[in-house]
Amino acid sequence: MSDNEIQEELKQEMTAEGIPLDQEGGRPPKKQNKYKKKVCRFTADPELAKQINYKNTELLERFITNRGKIIPRRITGTSAKYQRILAREIRKARSIGLLPFKVN
Repeated sequence: MSDNEIQEELKQEMTAEGIPLDQEGGRPPKKQNKYKKKVCRFTADPELAKQINYKNTELLERFITNRGKIIPRRITGTSAKYQRILAREIRKARSIGLLPFKVN
């Protein structure tokens, strides 16, 4: 039995089991990536970026956990530039007493 005949039999078995094969390599098609790329909201909206200020606690509280920690950019999708600005403004607000360092 030649290699081509063996491959043909394997293809017929795979299609008989209900597994679709792509035409080139005989492999099943890749799954679609189900994760959506996060977009920095400050890069998308420059007017919102201008509102980053230590006095604007309503905005800053969105980037703090319930325990008072700063949410990392890998979770929020904020770009590195605006994450640095946010962290600096949050630290300023904490030192003044507008935001808590730690929540029990």
